[in-house]
Amino acid sequence: TVQRDTMKTILKFDMNSKQSFLFLLILLLLTSQIGFSAEGKWIRVGMLHNFYQSHGSEPEEEFGDSQQFGMQWPAFWDLQDMQAARGLWFGVANYYDPVADYTYPYKVAHVGPRPRPEAELNEMMPVEFKLIARSAHPTVIVDSEISSDMEWDDIIDEIDPLLPSDRMIYNVINSSVGLSMERKIYAFSQQNYNNFFIYDMTFTNNGICNKDSSITHNNTLDGVYFYWQYRNAICTEGTVEGSAIDWVGQPGWGTERDMRWGINTMNEVLGENPLSPAPNDVYDDNGDIIRCFYSWHGRHSASSYDNIGSPNYLGWQPDGRLGASQYIGVVTIHADKSPTDNTNDQFQPSSTQYIESNAAATFSNEQYNQTRMQDEYLQYLAAGHPLLSQAEMVGDGFADQFASDGGYSAGIGFGPYTLNPGESVRIVLAEGVNGLSRYKNSRVGADWFAAQNGQSSTDTLPDGGLTTDHNEYKNAWVYTGRDSILKTFKRAINVFGRNYQIPQAPDPPSTFEVQSQGNRIYLTWDNSAENSDYFEGYKIFRAKGQKDSTYHEIFDCNVEDGNVVNEYSDFSAERGQSYYYYIVSYD
Repeated sequence: TVQRDTMKTILKFDMNSKQSFLFLLILLLLTSQIGFSAEGKWIRVGMLHNFYQSHGSEPEEEFGDSQQFGMQWPAFWDLQDMQAARGLWFGVANYYDPVADYTYPYKVAHVGPRPRPEAELNEMMPVEFKLIARSAHPTVIVDSEISSDMEWDDIIDEIDPLLPSDRMIYNVINSSVGLSMERKIYAFSQQNYNNFFIYDMTFTNNGICNKDSSITHNNTLDGVYFYWQYRNAICTEGTVEGSAIDWVGQPGWGTERDMRWGINTMNEVLGENPLSPAPNDVYDDNGDIIRCFYSWHGRHSASSYDNIGSPNYLGWQPDGRLGASQYIGVVTIHADKSPTDNTNDQFQPSSTQYIESNAAATFSNEQYNQTRMQDEYLQYLAAGHPLLSQAEMVGDGFADQFASDGGYSAGIGFGPYTLNPGESVRIVLAEGVNGLSRYKNSRVGADWFAAQNGQSSTDTLPDGGLTTDHNEYKNAWVYTGRDSILKTFKRAINVFGRNYQIPQAPDPPSTFEVQSQGNRIYLTWDNSAENSDYFEGYKIFRAKGQKDSTYHEIFDCNVEDGNVVNEYSDFSAERGQSYYYYIVSYD
């Protein structure tokens, strides 16, 4: 069964009040955009949500007012952010700079991982930035008011019914080294593919070196590298301090800010050398080695209990629920061998160095500082593969003790390439998240919590074995996230191999309305989804009390049973209670 939901459209109806959250959501929108420079757009379809910016990357705290902001999964629930910072650097060797009229041994153009508003004026310069959709998001109305955050988060610039994905961001930038990037970001809402984004990027030596294209060169570029940095911090729910969900508020602990920064983040790399695979390397469905890195919430030395998965043990209303069991990472799907050889180079990325997140190179960019750019180029972009990854260095120890300050980011670099004027290379990456379900986080966490508080039990491990060690039980389930993220990577590789053609779910209803009618809550929707191929029916789910809770199916109508309708009356709703609904169409 393939289904598509209403793209993070959640309806609240309070039998006591009748008011919507429209004002609150507008207020949040305004506060989230204070101070950002580059234009930003959200992708909010499926279960993975993130924002993207017009200058080609997403630096720390440039778009939102929180350090952990973006890469939210499962985004149906609150406080699932895992992104702290992103960076994109272009490097060129022996580069004649027509702006400075000087030849640099190494020239590096930057955006991120720290924000610098002037970068889009003279370093990574936006040319085009738009959000394309296969279809518009549903219109959601609660008691005659527009009540979906998609109205201001899903700002569509263009509708393309032939788009293979539900959403695609199209982004073009020029750079101060004369390299352009065309970035296509694909996102899907179909439930088997809704937890990753595919970044399909083409880099061209177009010679344009400044914002208004008045300064150009016609030079061959040698020693070209494309380099990404990823500072992950998993996850807000398990690290936030002083909120209603306070996992780490233990007096005197003081690690909550560290965790938000990612000081205990672990980063593992696979597939560095296809000629000499490591024991833990894995292969895709085509038999090729998977080239990837992934991050997870590692051990912290200041915790008085085993913090793997970040169980809610000492915080607000402790129940043991795991707040940071996700695995997040990036897989290389394709990298051209050269501008004239578009076959997939299994030896890219050529650099997988981990980076101290507060290293000097991660702060203010200096694209005319010859010494600094040389260090960046040699120590990061062209540094190759370390003997051991950060995760291998830490082993079973404490990740925070391995880091001197701020933890470690993952870096991947592609090159060196030589590009003559007008030549291009293509690189395709996928970034995804996976791990335990919301239900499993609660179930495993509750079992662990009970045992931690003296209730002895025998628990079932993922492989079917039994244990009375509650930490072993909890951690074994959290560590299944590794298999889950690798499964996500395989699916992303397969989607690219099929030229983005996946089984399409029926469209969601284009309108969904909720009304209060005395002793019932009345839901109606239009029949537009029924024109989709293989349409079978609708399901409605409901949560009681708060949005961030468990949803239960309360209604199903379908073609097989001959009872397809476009309305539902919820007579079981109780006065004085809050209810949240969503609808899916399925094939």
